[in-house]
Amino acid sequence: MPPQQQNGELLQAYGHPKTAFLHLFWKAAAVLVYIFCGIFSSSFIVNFVVIVLLLTLDFWTTKNVSGRLLVGLRWWNETTDEGSNWRFETLEEGQRQINKKDSACFWWSLYIMPVAWLALGIIALVKVSVDYLLVIAVALVLNSANVVGYTKCSKQASGQLRDMARNAMTSGLTAAISRV
Repeated sequence: MPPQQQNGELLQAYGHPKTAFLHLFWKAAAVLVYIFCGIFSSSFIVNFVVIVLLLTLDFWTTKNVSGRLLVGLRWWNETTDEGSNWRFETLEEGQRQINKKDSACFWWSLYIMPVAWLALGIIALVKVSVDYLLVIAVALVLNSANVVGYTKCSKQASGQLRDMARNAMTSGLTAAISRV
């Protein structure tokens, strides 16, 4: 099979190939620029700004675009006078058609990135690269915020599905008993 045809089939396996690509691109770009930034610039300030810019693009894309399109979930945090409230949004069952490849791409990359940044942080600590630990801290905070947000959102979504199933079973059982 020609390579071009194989690539086309690979992209067709994803429900949202462009979103999945961007989801992975920003994550990989931030890590690769962090690893190779010394080649391009010796200025920590320039490297810091570029890496943090890539991290914020990754955070925003994951939170506002890929989460909604790849897994049908969205989260945000509202701050009021009473405190902070987590808000979650899940596509309704009729609207929700999650592609397995999209979902795997989203969840695997979501959980792997904090581990990768933690490993890079350990390397920076061993190299006594204290200034780059600040970059690692920013990366861990932004990636962990998405992990926590989507994990909570996913738990709420699965709880809603359980409640819907329980309500459907209860109403079905009640209808069956009322017929007898």
